[in-house]
Amino acid sequence: MFRSFTERRARKEQERQRELSVRLRSPEPEVRAAAAGEIAQERDTAWAIRELAQAMDREPSPAWFDGIAGPFCDAVCRDRAVRERVERMFAAHGDAPADLVRAWTAFLSEFGAGAALDTVDDELAAEVGARLRRVGEQGGKFRGLSGRDPESLDYVVTFGVTVELLHDAVRRYAPLPADDIDRARRAARETLERALAHPVESDDRYGLLVSLCERQDDETWADRQLEALRIREALDLCGSAAPDRVALGVETLAITLHINDVSLHDAVRETLDRLCVPDQDPFIFSEVLSCYSALHADRRLDDPPVELFLAALGHPDPLVRANAAGGLDTIAPGLPEESRAVAALIEAMEHDPDIEVARSAAYALATIRCTEEADSRAASAALARQAGSPDPGLRVASVDGALHRDEPGAYDLLTAELRRPDVEARFVSSVGFFLDIGKQPSKDVTARWTRLLEALRQGGWTDRPNEHEDGDEMEPDFRMALLELTLDKLRAYDT
Repeated sequence: MFRSFTERRARKEQERQRELSVRLRSPEPEVRAAAAGEIAQERDTAWAIRELAQAMDREPSPAWFDGIAGPFCDAVCRDRAVRERVERMFAAHGDAPADLVRAWTAFLSEFGAGAALDTVDDELAAEVGARLRRVGEQGGKFRGLSGRDPESLDYVVTFGVTVELLHDAVRRYAPLPADDIDRARRAARETLERALAHPVESDDRYGLLVSLCERQDDETWADRQLEALRIREALDLCGSAAPDRVALGVETLAITLHINDVSLHDAVRETLDRLCVPDQDPFIFSEVLSCYSALHADRRLDDPPVELFLAALGHPDPLVRANAAGGLDTIAPGLPEESRAVAALIEAMEHDPDIEVARSAAYALATIRCTEEADSRAASAALARQAGSPDPGLRVASVDGALHRDEPGAYDLLTAELRRPDVEARFVSSVGFFLDIGKQPSKDVTARWTRLLEALRQGGWTDRPNEHEDGDEMEPDFRMALLELTLDKLRAYDT
């Protein structure tokens, strides 16, 4: 008996769905992403949304998450009823992140993707709120998607970015299994005890703390929760009655905040405020200042302690003054104290007796994003006066400041430094850095830089660090790797 056309088509569709479903579970991320893209275009949108919702919730790699989330959004946008439901969700809860997370997880649970969350962790709610604010600041009107053309570029981008950021946060803040927590806590405490045995500011201590705090090469969904665990361990040390443990805690906190995404904002801020007491140990105070700037850079503080930083520029200890200067470029912009901060940084750069403080102030002037044009001009003029400084750290700041602000002649300043046969490695680094952040020198300029760097390589520059360089900058292997990497970037830019 012959099957009807409808039956044959239904059977063929079922077979295709089974094949796509198998591919969507492949151990190879490229295969999963390709399958997701095909599923998003399937005629049966209900099936496609269910498959992709479940895949989005089980995707093992954060690096490949957008390869599943993007097609999920495409499938949702093809189903009018489901799309409009998400639009209403964003409109109703866009200003209430905890409610949005509850509504979102309940929505996904209907498709078999995870469990609906009745209780939303404060950290997750804060993270979602910060992400949504960034979407809004970049022009994404996610609360007003209803009634707009779902095929327009603006709609597709806003819808997709909002969904991806929302569910990415939900995945990253999922609680860890108890055994994983115990194992990570034991490892953290063992490393901290080993670090405690080494002197403050020693290379051995710093190396142990960096190894504890830095992420592994392959990013995982557990990273954020593991970082939060290490921050809690650091905060516990900061509450100790033993000064050496407090110093270890705040040093660990500073390293963690600078190399990872920031967690536990409120708890960290409370601890930092508590440590700002009269006659605080200079090392502890300097690390507290470093933590404040990292905290503010990740998520703007409601009341950044800019007066604390300005006062710290007059501290008797140069380490405190250096960290105060180094944080003002982050803390001060846009505040009423911005002009005072720029003036104080200029004063420190030009008159502080400690060269490290002067360098910190100079680089803060190079990178500060002033909201007042007069402040930007003052910073620029002060840095220009350092272009002929005998100290390469001040000259780097002078060059980098001009490049950051796209000032006329900025590329010529860097070219002049690269012409020196004993040019410091940090100027070579500036070439790659400014290409990485999107600066667009002319091809004539980059061709000149390429010739100069090739001449350095042929002239044995890698084996000739000068008296102003230290650390890795002294190592021939490091210098050769830096030179090759920078030349590769120049060649890529010129093609």
